[in-house]
Amino acid sequence: MGSGDVAAAVGAARALERWGSERGWYGSDPYDALNATRLPRIVRGSPLALRVVTQAVKRSPANLRPLLGVPDGLSAATIAHLTSAYARNGFLDAQEARSKLRECIGRLVGLRCATFPEPCWGYHFDVQTRVFFYPRTTPNTIATAFAGLGLLDAHELTGDGNALELAIGAGEFFLRRVPQTPAQSGAYFGYLPGDATPIHNANMLVAALLARLARASGDQDFHDAARRAVGYTVDHQRADGSWPYGERTGLSWVDGFHTGYVLDCLLACVDSDVGGDAVVQAWHRGIRYYVTTLIEPDGTPRYTPNARYPIDGQCAAQAIETLARAARREPDLAQVRWTVLDYVLRRLTRGDGAIVFQRERYWSNRAAHPRWVQAPMLAALASLLSAERPYSGTPRAGGDPLPQTASAGTAPAPPPLSKAIRRLS
Repeated sequence: MGSGDVAAAVGAARALERWGSERGWYGSDPYDALNATRLPRIVRGSPLALRVVTQAVKRSPANLRPLLGVPDGLSAATIAHLTSAYARNGFLDAQEARSKLRECIGRLVGLRCATFPEPCWGYHFDVQTRVFFYPRTTPNTIATAFAGLGLLDAHELTGDGNALELAIGAGEFFLRRVPQTPAQSGAYFGYLPGDATPIHNANMLVAALLARLARASGDQDFHDAARRAVGYTVDHQRADGSWPYGERTGLSWVDGFHTGYVLDCLLACVDSDVGGDAVVQAWHRGIRYYVTTLIEPDGTPRYTPNARYPIDGQCAAQAIETLARAARREPDLAQVRWTVLDYVLRRLTRGDGAIVFQRERYWSNRAAHPRWVQAPMLAALASLLSAERPYSGTPRAGGDPLPQTASAGTAPAPPPLSKAIRRLS
């Protein structure tokens, strides 16, 4: 595939969408081990044992889920990414995409957590991390923010008022139930209601949602909370342009997909007039670090700065998403996004159109996880195609014109990848 081959991207998106739709987007998840129906009671009582089981199921090249009785599930985060993908489109007939978008919004309503009156979402499995445990009934920052952002995409690109109402409700959930923790510079949102763990990607996902809501609704409270959140993360950027996962002992690592989250959210804040020049400068430092450290010249997305393996499907999806957004401000990065896609199509795509979970040096974990890889990849491909597809009609309030059916073609020849890297170095 040529680096600018839009037809190949459209074909990949259609194949992936077909794969997911045939399954209703149900499937396995890297972290779903605690849904096991055959898990010894002694394991249930030990946080360390729960982590060991979770990691064993996640990392095993053999599928342990049937042995443990782990059923396929449907994640609200999966539907959130699909909402963004169908809103942006570029790979389906416009009427079909609109129908599937409406279905996704309805499914998000059905997947809301019942523990709070505001719209909020969690994962479909219990979670035990090195920091805390939370059950599937608990809403979390990541799922709720992705749902709100997907709903905003639906509103901005199609004018759906119900989607905006739900997104505003998600914003209210954060202001009422996940209060910000003040810091020396700004304040940050936690990961769960009542949580005060400083995790940058979680904080910035809320900031991006609130910044976009402030622009859409004019609500000053949303704007002010977003400004405090982005101020905290910008203040904690490292000298090399990176961010650690979090600001507590044991959370100091850097990885590709969480860095991508932060960069995308910084741009969302900039586009919503939250943060000013300091945020723009932080984004430029961050994208320079990202491209020169976490993307290899052949398009391989690195998991961490110090480790090429595992080559993770979500790292690849997030690289395409982040670079597609970044190319609006740094056109030289247009080549890098196509180079990553070329790697995905050559090295990570299965024969049925799904994307493998991870490639190790000598073997691959070919599991197809909807929340972790498939839905984020479809959303990333939609972002990539949004810069190439033809538009017609007039813009809707707050957004772009409705996307038309994607047509095959070839993007203009971009500058060499080496030039983009030199320019950012």
